[in-house]
This record gives sequence, structure tokens and C-alpha cells, in this order.
Amino acid sequence: MKNECSVVRDILPLYLEGMVSAETEEFVAEHLQNCPECSLELEALKSGTGAGSDKTESDFRDNRDNMDNIEAEVIKSMKAVRKRFRRTAYRVAAVISGIFIIICILLHFFPVYRILILGPTASYYSGEQIAKALSIGSQSDRREAMAVLRLADKAFGDVQHTSAENEESYGLLSRYSTDTDRYGDAAFNNHSLELWSAHLGKDEGVIWVYYSSEAFNHDGSIAHGSWDIPSLWEVKRNSEGEWEVVRIREHP
Repeated sequence: MKNECSVVRDILPLYLEGMVSAETEEFVAEHLQNCPECSLELEALKSGTGAGSDKTESDFRDNRDNMDNIEAEVIKSMKAVRKRFRRTAYRVAAVISGIFIIICILLHFFPVYRILILGPTASYYSGEQIAKALSIGSQSDRREAMAVLRLADKAFGDVQHTSAENEESYGLLSRYSTDTDRYGDAAFNNHSLELWSAHLGKDEGVIWVYYSSEAFNHDGSIAHGSWDIPSLWEVKRNSEGEWEVVRIREHP
């Protein structure tokens, strides 16, 4: 601080005359705000009694040269500070990006936010069943589960067969079909079906899905529909080694 005061006091006469650059003027002004002694020296210079008031022209030339050197140092320091700030900003941005990517990866494999989707229906399931909804399962399990979802997709879209025919084709998944003996005027079905998770053992396992479904009559009216439904499907391998839905658990 004392060295800085010495520099500032050398510059004060030129500062008072407005003969310094904008950077130096900002530097001196900031110093004066925090240094009562240099502020008093400036006031003394203004009144003609300060230490610099009796400086000769040679002194002013020396001060000018000194000021040029100081300006150069100030500018150099400011550039160094900006450079350090940029490096720090880049590091912070990289850290934040890394954390964000890690969070996204964790949420992909462990989508704990689904507990909010389950909401009050969560009490309908056991803790173990809910835990399986919050973990997507292995890649191989999900790949095997897709055969079940393809069959379910067909069941959802089927609006052309009776309940007996649908049960023959889809088993328990026939509950998602639009039976002609109940909805004779149904024309088509619009649905979405998402695989939440698959946890399959050797011969049995569970699959969580999330679906919405609307069946429309020929006049465009809705025959029936279900929206945003989490559903737990218990599966077992049949005699042919294929996964078959043996129980469906949905909140009433």
C-alpha cells in the first residue's frame, strides 16, 4: 500500500491537470477513495501547498516518464487479471458442464423423479416394486423386454377383433385392445407406450411401462381412453422360452 501511495503521489500533479490516460485516472481515483492520506495530498495540491506544488518542469517530465511506465504496468496487470479471469471462468464452466453431464447420466440410469409421477399411487406398490421403477435395468433386460412391448403395441392398436380373439392373440395384454363386442363403432386407436424399466431374472421378472391410449369412433368421438398410466407387468418365460405377461398391476 505504501509503494502504491508513492506512485499515486507522483502522478497526482498530472492527474490534477487531466494529463493521464483513462486507465491511470481510474487507477488513481480508486486509490483515492480508499486512502485518506493521498486524498489530503490531492487537496493540498489543489490549494498550492502540496508536496508536488513546487515541482519544476524537469520534475514534471520525470513524473510523466514515470507515469508512462506506471500506465504500462497498470495495463499489463489488467490484461493479466483478465486472462486469469477467463481461465478461471473456463474452468468453472468446464466443472459445471461436467457436473451437469454426470447428473444427466445418473438420472438416465436412475430416474428417481418418477416417484413424482407415481405420486399418490405409489402406496399401491411395494418398496421393492417402486425401486425397480427408479432404475431402468440392464441393457440386455431392456432389449428382451422390447418383445413384450411390441406385442402390447399391437394390442393397443387392435380395434378389429372380439374380446375372445384378442385374449387369444395377446393374453393379459388384451385388456388394452378395443373389443368389437364392446366398442362396435371404434375406428382407430391412438396411443403412446414407453418402457420405464426391465428387471428380468432367469425365468421371471418385472417390466414397468408408462402409457396413454385413446380409441376413437368413426364420428371422431372418444370410445374410451386412459392417460399417463404407470403400469407394472410381471412376466414369466413360457414353454417356448418367450416372456409372457402373467400379471398387470395398475392403481385402480
